[in-house]
Amino acid sequence: MTTEIVEYEKADFEPGLQREETEYVGKGTKDRSFMSLIGKTKSLYRMGSLSFWMVLFLAIIIPCASFLLLAVSPRLFGQGSQFFTLSNFKAVFNGTTMLALTNSLWVASLAALLGVFCAIPLAWLFHRSDLPFKKVFSAAMWLVLLIPSWIPAIGWERFVNPEGILARIHLWAPWQGNLIMGPFGIVLLLGLRNIPFSYLAISNALSGLGQEFEHSAQVHGASRFQTAKLVVPILFPAILSGLAIGFAEAISDFGVAATLAYSSHFTLATYYIFQEIGNFPPNFPVAAAFSWLVVLAVAVPLYVQAKLSRGRSHQILSGRSRQVVVKRLSAPVKAAVIFCLCLFYFVAVGIPTIGVVSSSLLSDFGSSLHITFINYEKVFTTAGLGAPLERSIEYAAITASITVMVAFVAARKLTKTKGKSAKILDFILLSSVALPGIVFAAGYIFAYNLPFLSKIGINLYQTTTLLVIAYIATSLPTNVRMLFGSVSQVSDSLNNAARVHGAGPVRSWLRAILPPLSRPVVTAWLLAFTAILLELPVSELLYAPGSPPASIAIQDNLGNYHFGIGMAQAVVATFVAFAVVGTVFALYRLIAPRGWRRIGGTARV
Repeated sequence: MTTEIVEYEKADFEPGLQREETEYVGKGTKDRSFMSLIGKTKSLYRMGSLSFWMVLFLAIIIPCASFLLLAVSPRLFGQGSQFFTLSNFKAVFNGTTMLALTNSLWVASLAALLGVFCAIPLAWLFHRSDLPFKKVFSAAMWLVLLIPSWIPAIGWERFVNPEGILARIHLWAPWQGNLIMGPFGIVLLLGLRNIPFSYLAISNALSGLGQEFEHSAQVHGASRFQTAKLVVPILFPAILSGLAIGFAEAISDFGVAATLAYSSHFTLATYYIFQEIGNFPPNFPVAAAFSWLVVLAVAVPLYVQAKLSRGRSHQILSGRSRQVVVKRLSAPVKAAVIFCLCLFYFVAVGIPTIGVVSSSLLSDFGSSLHITFINYEKVFTTAGLGAPLERSIEYAAITASITVMVAFVAARKLTKTKGKSAKILDFILLSSVALPGIVFAAGYIFAYNLPFLSKIGINLYQTTTLLVIAYIATSLPTNVRMLFGSVSQVSDSLNNAARVHGAGPVRSWLRAILPPLSRPVVTAWLLAFTAILLELPVSELLYAPGSPPASIAIQDNLGNYHFGIGMAQAVVATFVAFAVVGTVFALYRLIAPRGWRRIGGTARV
């Protein structure tokens, strides 16, 4: 009996699928149903890949390219008389502009390093030790993440200014204001803001790191330092992801640039772009030319990450991974660690919270210490936070759900695909993070408000649909980086084993790939949800008239000198965000199978 063997390209199918086909055909069967399944799988793969690139093209590439193209072709978008010019680039190469860019580069670098430097020990303590109350401390990390950067900046200003809280209780000194209202305070705030991003990326990867690597080192007589030298390189993708996220988030942050940095007369790149856009008349071409410099600046961490990661495999999650045994800490060490953690959370959350909450409890904005709840009463009666907050919750849930699905595909492409396509995808995602939110939103205006789009029936401008698309585009790059470390650890042997045992493509993914990645996926969903709930720059330019989200409602009150009401709205919205985080994690613990929850868990001895 003859055997028909059909060869296919390795890139089109999983290895397990090829083995199934060979075995099946090798038995001499003439049944063509399996070949039909092969063809359908190949078609689905191509359709999925095409859909993925189409999403990137419409949501990221077109808006970003439209705004950047504006720098060299103003007339194409009705912003000048020239179809091609380089004069806008000459305008940005001056002392003030270069100072703003230089400030952003070194501030973002220090903030990224600070975030990773603090995140590594925090991830180890919360996942590998018997530290008391570590679940409480780990949950509190979301407080640092939930609060938009402009709220802590306002809180710190409220705390250290000459008429702030410290002055009211007679503890203020000039050095306090000089320290915080300057480069040190800016790096501190941005670094603290980066810690949750790095912590989530590193902790997800650390959860997948089994005990067998440390045991192997110890069996061969390795010291603690030598064991760390073995383990840290395995976590390299997650650490690099934390650095890349931290740098990109810091260089594109607008909240600190428009509050603390502006008050300190310390110009950053994002605020310079905002000034060019906000001037009357706005100078969009010059803002676009300067945005080119910001995007090119991101090529530095991108190149370093690709250079250090190239040619290395970090697949450690397989069927042989062992549960981790927690490290027992002595009583003095526990006490010292708890003191340091309390100090960290007081600086990262406590001081800004005191500044914001005190403003919401003072009806006269601080001229006395008389506490009142009148602002919170107005929030639920006359301020109208209810409807905007409901919209923001809906927008954030839709955005997070779509973002996680697309981010998983992108992270898998980055870890499994070699060649130029992976490099292009990596550069697109990280470059889009570097674009400030207000610039990203401006790109959507120029891309989707062109007259010819209306002629062909595409009217997305000033609609909720366009706002959600922009939310997805801004959330996607960060979530890809968040999932990158965990996805890179998943060995292909898990999927191959499922396929060998007869599972189809979907079932093998659900039974073999999803369980070890369920916790990182939930974390990524919450990251996207919380980031969108109080997102400001994109909302400011793209929200549908008559349907403002929560951040716009808060900003309207702050801008109209109803500072106490605005701060009360911010406090309520942050509480809602934290409640959603707690609810989702509780549901995961109740609904997820026990085996899923044990992956990346620890055991006591």
